[in-house]
Amino acid sequence: MENYGPREIVGIAVNVEKAGIGLYGELEKRAGNNKVREIWNYLRLQEENHKRMFENLLKDLPESPVYEVKSGEYETYLRAIASNYVFTLELIEEKKRELFSSDLEAVDFGIYIEKESILTYSALKEYLETKTGPVLENIIREEKRHLADLTLLKEELKKGGE
Repeated sequence: MENYGPREIVGIAVNVEKAGIGLYGELEKRAGNNKVREIWNYLRLQEENHKRMFENLLKDLPESPVYEVKSGEYETYLRAIASNYVFTLELIEEKKRELFSSDLEAVDFGIYIEKESILTYSALKEYLETKTGPVLENIIREEKRHLADLTLLKEELKKGGE
């Protein structure tokens, strides 16, 4: 079984953000609705910013800046986070190659990705040193905003059709 520490998780986060940039770029090209196209462009730019933030965090991250309630607890927890996030990365790459049947289906997938990011980054923040907390808090806040934007867009699409 592979061991994951905070550096590995942040490295995975960089790759997920890269995949998100590609996904949102593809969705932007394929969108049939101008408002949907605009949100994909906005999210792609946000993911580029998050990728830079994670890369900077990675540069400054010591090998094991964790807080453990019980000895050995964080490693098991981080392994669970990492394996789920690797799955998310693979799913993004797969979805990038597929065509969504509608803008609504693509927005639903965007909502799923944003939720996964919020859960993962929140869990990771719990185990990192406090000096990295503000960076993750900022990213989490932005991901929550993305989730809200996509949820509102989904409601609009459902009301007005596509």
